[in-house]
Amino acid sequence: MRKFIVQITILSILVLVAFALILSRANGYTDPFYIRFTTPKQQNLILGTSRAAQGVQPEVLKNAFNRNFNNYSFTIAHSPFGATYLESIKNKLDHDQKDGIFIITVDPWSISSTTLSPNDSLNFRELELCLSNTPKVDRDPNYTYLLRNLKGKYRELVIRKKAGLYLHNDGWLEISINMDSAIAEKRIAERVEMYRTTNLPYYQFSSLRLEYLQKTIEFLNQHGNVYLVRLPLHPDMMDIDNLLMPDFNEKIEQLAPQTKGYYDMTIFNDEFSYTDGNHLYKESGKIVTNKIAKWIKEI
Repeated sequence: MRKFIVQITILSILVLVAFALILSRANGYTDPFYIRFTTPKQQNLILGTSRAAQGVQPEVLKNAFNRNFNNYSFTIAHSPFGATYLESIKNKLDHDQKDGIFIITVDPWSISSTTLSPNDSLNFRELELCLSNTPKVDRDPNYTYLLRNLKGKYRELVIRKKAGLYLHNDGWLEISINMDSAIAEKRIAERVEMYRTTNLPYYQFSSLRLEYLQKTIEFLNQHGNVYLVRLPLHPDMMDIDNLLMPDFNEKIEQLAPQTKGYYDMTIFNDEFSYTDGNHLYKESGKIVTNKIAKWIKEI
């Protein structure tokens, strides 16, 4: 009996070691979020939804300011402004930083809720997702993230590469996709229609989320300078944004005096390429990021 117990124990240890080795294979191809939970605490942050995750490139900012940046943006589901995102930002920031550059990208979806009451924080959509269930955001490997958020997908760690998607160590989500004009136009039309029918009817402005955007600004002001940016998007998607919140700019401009400024880049909507109408194509993202850097320097 003792021999059997020893054998079972050894086998269990070997299985656990093998599983840990599989988990340690997670990298930038694993999913759109994991790497952001593995890098050290950061001094300069890019914040927002997936528009920022794909559209603002830390490497461009690094070249402009001679300092490292980290893109800690996620999606409208994972990182709308609220207690969850603010707490995760606090966990990611190096609190010794006093002269940081913090670029907060804003859009109507990030201050809206899908709950029946838009200020029902007990039922906010992000509460069951990775920013809420992963308190340690600087662990490599981050077993907590992998166990709680990659359930049933561990085989992908062995396959390794997910075509078209790569999350860089600096947090930029690079999307490589066919940008043939006909194909891109079809994708844009489909995404716009999805937002019109699937998102728009269920989102509504949340004054509580706007308050948390203000709290986020107040917190970051203790560690450096905050810059608000509204990124460009396809004109057809802009129409959807305006249907959701026609007075969005007025709401953001109320917060602008607490920051170094607000840069509404939607005046450039027609000048860039978009993968799906909602997200800048990477070549356009590079240009947009350079524009942001130039704007910050001129303030």
